[in-house]
Amino acid sequence: MQKTRFFLKGSVAENVWLNRQAQRGYQLTAVKGMTYHFKAVAHAEKVLAEYLPTKTLTAMTDVFHPLTSFTFRNGKMAVAYSPVQPAQRIVSDDNHYRLAVYRRAREVALNWMNGWVVGIWLLMCVEVVATTRLTATPMLTNLLLGSFGVGAGLIVAAIVICGVAAARFHGQVRRLIRVTGEDKEAWKPTMHVIFKHQKQVPDTDVWADLGLWQLTMQNQKGEYYYNLQTYLSEGEIRNAIAKIIKQKDFSVMSWLGLYPL
Repeated sequence: MQKTRFFLKGSVAENVWLNRQAQRGYQLTAVKGMTYHFKAVAHAEKVLAEYLPTKTLTAMTDVFHPLTSFTFRNGKMAVAYSPVQPAQRIVSDDNHYRLAVYRRAREVALNWMNGWVVGIWLLMCVEVVATTRLTATPMLTNLLLGSFGVGAGLIVAAIVICGVAAARFHGQVRRLIRVTGEDKEAWKPTMHVIFKHQKQVPDTDVWADLGLWQLTMQNQKGEYYYNLQTYLSEGEIRNAIAKIIKQKDFSVMSWLGLYPL
């Protein structure tokens, strides 16, 4: 038996759906694109989907025998669908790989939305240019307005469908960042720290745990302007720096670019 569903491979939603099929007596046998293959059995085992590098999956072929597996297009990451016994304790530690997959899925959803919107907009522009060379008639006007309405509807549909998908993936990305602590590729507010009366460039390595520092400007008055990408508040940054430098020798601007009132 085959069923076609659109899921992010290895996602929680997919795993729930696969286990629902197992409860109905259908055991997963293969995953090919959006098509899932099942066979009817007396006692179907539940399925656990785990992310792992393709090299690892290949190296473990002799000892690891999942029900099936799926390899992503880049060939670097795969999903292994393993059977789970009722009394078996499940311990999954693929959050690092899962984070990479969800980040990529978010990018794909946004790219699809942008491509969809731009493509329809270009078609509408071509239609306008083409109709300028024709004699205006009530029928032509109605067709033009109708096509604009359809185009606008398709654009809204693209924004809603892809936007909702991207938002869901983003929610998972945020959750996994909190779990794994991998926030190097995550957006962070940018604070502005100004050091004053300095004889040399401040050693920001001592505050490396505050976030990512970047020197943006300096002048002959001994003032150094830094951007600091961090989740910390102004007060937390100020208290950390004040342990080494006097408060009169530096100031912290908010991530909105405004001095705190």
